Amino acid sequence: MRAELLRLVRHSRRRAVYVGASLAVVALAAAATAVGESNRGKAASAGGTLTMARVADIFTMDPVQTIDDRSIFTNLQIYDRLVKLSRDGKSVDPELATKWTISKGGRQALFTLRKGVEFSDGSPLTSADVVAAINRERDAKAPWSFLIAPVKSVTAVGPTKVKFTMAEPFAPLLPALSTFAFSIYSKKQFAKYGKGLGSHPLGTGAFMLQSWKKGSELDLVRNPNYWQKGKPHLDKVVFKVVGDDNARVLQLQSGAADVIDSVPPNQVEAIKSHNDKVESIFGSAVGLLVLNTQKSKGPFADKNARCAVAWSVDRSAVARNAYFGLAQPAKSSLPNKTLYWSGNQSAPGYDLTKAKAFLAKSSVPKGFTFSVDVDSGDSPAATALQIWAASLKKIGITMKVTKLEATTVQDRFNTQKFAARYVPWTNDTPDPDEQLGAGLDYKGPQHSLFTSYVNRTAYKLMVKARSEMKAAKRAALYAKVQRSMNTDCSAFIPIVDLPRLYASGPNVVGFSPNSQGKYSFENVSKK
Repeated sequence: MRAELLRLVRHSRRRAVYVGASLAVVALAAAATAVGESNRGKAASAGGTLTMARVADIFTMDPVQTIDDRSIFTNLQIYDRLVKLSRDGKSVDPELATKWTISKGGRQALFTLRKGVEFSDGSPLTSADVVAAINRERDAKAPWSFLIAPVKSVTAVGPTKVKFTMAEPFAPLLPALSTFAFSIYSKKQFAKYGKGLGSHPLGTGAFMLQSWKKGSELDLVRNPNYWQKGKPHLDKVVFKVVGDDNARVLQLQSGAADVIDSVPPNQVEAIKSHNDKVESIFGSAVGLLVLNTQKSKGPFADKNARCAVAWSVDRSAVARNAYFGLAQPAKSSLPNKTLYWSGNQSAPGYDLTKAKAFLAKSSVPKGFTFSVDVDSGDSPAATALQIWAASLKKIGITMKVTKLEATTVQDRFNTQKFAARYVPWTNDTPDPDEQLGAGLDYKGPQHSLFTSYVNRTAYKLMVKARSEMKAAKRAALYAKVQRSMNTDCSAFIPIVDLPRLYASGPNVVGFSPNSQGKYSFENVSKK
């Protein structure tokens, strides 16, 4: 069994390192200490502007309201969190917290804040800011509140310490706190702007907002009060919206863009031959067909209708022809390097005879028609859906592929106006609780990630796994969750495990996404 992120078995002066079985929030008094309490200073003189061409614009810079990847990645530049996931995904490193202790029994955690940290406007960070930000995200109406559901209170212990009290042992506490959702922002700024914080962010991160032309360009500039000495190296980061795959590649090759996201798999070798660099992160992302199970949106409240669709896709053909061999057939809704991933849990395969049998037992035995939203710039996804549609047609089901601008697809998803959507899901940590919590929490504000899917058996198992501290037992619970979702043909039909692909020009130094495909620019410079 692979080494597991979530058990603290040794300490480092720089970070808490996790190997072995489960997060030792109960086994040990865990602690991590950063080198230097405050090392804020003047930025390096390298300077310059870095331009990144991205497939879509963001929705918000309010961490509580953030759903989409581009907003997540932008928030990572503006805000810090108490801890951050290490690049290899096997540890959490100090960020705004320099050390922490977990009580024996795992029901309390005490974090000590870094001294001398200021927001980008020069105002000091205090424990009151941390408590306000995290308690706002803990609100049951907040989209990501499930990530720390066992936490029953967060309180300040003086100006530099924050205490978490849990209702029960909570294995994924530290990974959860490393996610974008628990970014720390100014309490006063939120009091001033409320939900308008999404356009008026104030954080302690390496960059701060300069301007935002919605749908076109977002500009960040260096935070003059950043706490990491000599960073960031860049004066400015410009995010340009370039929805077309070919156009992004051309901008990279011409030098109009320094970095691009969503690299088309069929152009990877051509990009490399142009002396540009390609970053490929595999194991943290999976392509899913996400189904709206509301009866008003089609037949997918019916398990048999879902199963007919799930058993009609040739995943090997998709991996080979849509992703040029860079993807692998998926056997779980969890990306295949997620902790406790199991490929032996009755995953749906490609069997049209079985698909026909499911259809015959469904509420629509003569077939049906449904539409799938897909980003217009995501050509591999469109190809994958075309392969799938050809198979579905053989059993009497018509899939209509609807290509829309990426922000429109996301908006339709967020408001449950979709029947089905192709989603390239990426975890923010290797722990399975994030994806399963989002997809199975039918009681929460996201209604099972906007699908209204209900699987009470899997939900109860997932909740139990959060408080299970022994690796073997946790693994067994997650195996049962995956089996339950596969046999129920859940609203999240796995297609292929995907690589996250980025490319950068030869003048870019230090651009290195972490194990989950997340990137930030405090360490990046240009030659």
